[in-house]
Amino acid sequence: MTSPVGEAIDCVYATSGWGVHDERWVAGLLELGRSPYVVSLGRDAADALELREQVAAAAAGRHPVLAGPLDTVTSSLLGIDAPVVGLSWGYDLTQAAERGDDVTWLAGLAGLVVDSTWNQRIAIDAGVDPAALTYLPWGVDLGTFAYHGPWIDAFLLGVPPHAPLVVSLRAHEPIYRVDDIVRAFAAVPRRPDVHEDYPDPYLIIGHEGSQTPMLQELAGDLGVLDRVRFIGRVEEALLVPLLGRAACYVSASQVDGTSVTLLQAMACGTPVVVSATPGNLDWVVEGRTGFTFPTGDVDALADVLVHVTARYPLAVVEEARRQVELRADWHANLPRLRSALAAAAGRSRRG
Repeated sequence: MTSPVGEAIDCVYATSGWGVHDERWVAGLLELGRSPYVVSLGRDAADALELREQVAAAAAGRHPVLAGPLDTVTSSLLGIDAPVVGLSWGYDLTQAAERGDDVTWLAGLAGLVVDSTWNQRIAIDAGVDPAALTYLPWGVDLGTFAYHGPWIDAFLLGVPPHAPLVVSLRAHEPIYRVDDIVRAFAAVPRRPDVHEDYPDPYLIIGHEGSQTPMLQELAGDLGVLDRVRFIGRVEEALLVPLLGRAACYVSASQVDGTSVTLLQAMACGTPVVVSATPGNLDWVVEGRTGFTFPTGDVDALADVLVHVTARYPLAVVEEARRQVELRADWHANLPRLRSALAAAAGRSRRG
């Protein structure tokens, strides 16, 4: 059995579906010199049982397995003849805790990788040995996400050249509460002295999802559709110029671990405005590295948008970039994954 790059495998990566984050983790394993065999639920395996059989066969009783999300993938692999390292996808542990789910099964894993201190505490409370935990934020490639990089041409977005841009890039699903952003934007007073050099703010909504039609209708009902642009999924190559052009990046999510897009915005020198979830508060200190509002509080979010779009908070974005450099450099943090896999394999042999 070989890995996707044609080498003899030395680890297994198990996931659900396939997306940009999976590409980053597999690229990370390759960067560490590993040769992963990839199995995806829904793409390579029809159900959890088939996933379990394929992963067990690829691991062959000796190769470590990196598997996530925890609820849909990792849990189905518990007990196979291989060291299984759970990979928390940020929301999975937090949502489980909010629902009151029993996650004590996590203690049976050979290791667990978490992306936030909040999820770290949840795991420890569930009985996971702290020695088996690895804190590894889903960080940023600082070489790509440059501080004050190039700007996207306003013409491409269909907005006035000098318009302040409020940018949202989360999926259009209920847990991300993008509708709160639309409602808050509509509550921001329009400028009384609007002219070419001082236009009203515009809301740029990236991504898509089950709520996209509702969000478009909502913008129309609130009378702001003329200043809202739905731009769909944003290619990685356009993220830096889009974030660089933004007056602020906004996320109203009700649950998060460490949001990669949040870190990318902080790295680019973009002021960030986020809901005060435990995962976000790992990174955003009010008035120091960004701005926060209580989750679901549309009026509070509108107040922050008024403030942030009026003046560029230079000291705040400088400190935000510094924190990302110190704590969220993807390539600097990645060796923690090597250690996690090696330690899990060692614990499995001793067991």
